[in-house]
Amino acid sequence: MNSAPMTVEERRIRLKDWLEKVHGSVTEAVVNQRIFWEVQQIIRDNPQLQSTSSAFYDWMASTFAHSTVLAVRRQLDTHRNSVSLHRVLLEVQKFPELISRSYHLSIYARPEFTTEYAEHMANYTYDTQVGKDASKLDASAIGLEITSLKAASEAVHHYADRVVAHYDIRGLERDSPKFDDLTDSLSVIEKLVLRYGLLLNGASQTSLLPTFQYDWKSVFRIPWIPEK
Repeated sequence: MNSAPMTVEERRIRLKDWLEKVHGSVTEAVVNQRIFWEVQQIIRDNPQLQSTSSAFYDWMASTFAHSTVLAVRRQLDTHRNSVSLHRVLLEVQKFPELISRSYHLSIYARPEFTTEYAEHMANYTYDTQVGKDASKLDASAIGLEITSLKAASEAVHHYADRVVAHYDIRGLERDSPKFDDLTDSLSVIEKLVLRYGLLLNGASQTSLLPTFQYDWKSVFRIPWIPEK
């Protein structure tokens, strides 16, 4: 027996769940990227560290690169059991009414907002993000977002499939991605997550990087191996 088709509200609830998981995964990758590059700056600023060879540096670079490669690849997955940014985009492309203007207006109905202010903010956001007087998302525009996501992540995805996630006997058919490729891929992914977080949840963020509430670099001011 076939199950009843999902309602718009059921699809929207599922979409929110997908986006929440994507948001968490991508945020973790963004945080890891910031920490990695700030540690690189610590090393560059310390002549003694620069002149000291260590397998630890190689391990740190390899671990960061491979974890980021997999984080990017995860967001390109389209398997029916996977949760990814790609699937979020495919879902709203097929069902653009999931993030209609009327729905977006509804998420600004909060006790702290007057009706006039809520409507103004919601309409301004929707006009800016989707289009003046648009009633729902533009499927063709979402198609362009999917194309940009795949284009920005192509080299990383190929490397992940042939080397990191699996060791393919065919080897690589293109150059290995560079650190800049990882940065560019993650940047495209982050912008899309921020955009749909705004449209679906009214979450206005300029970056997925959180503000650290403590000095995470303090561990570097402590000798790790006590003198005997």
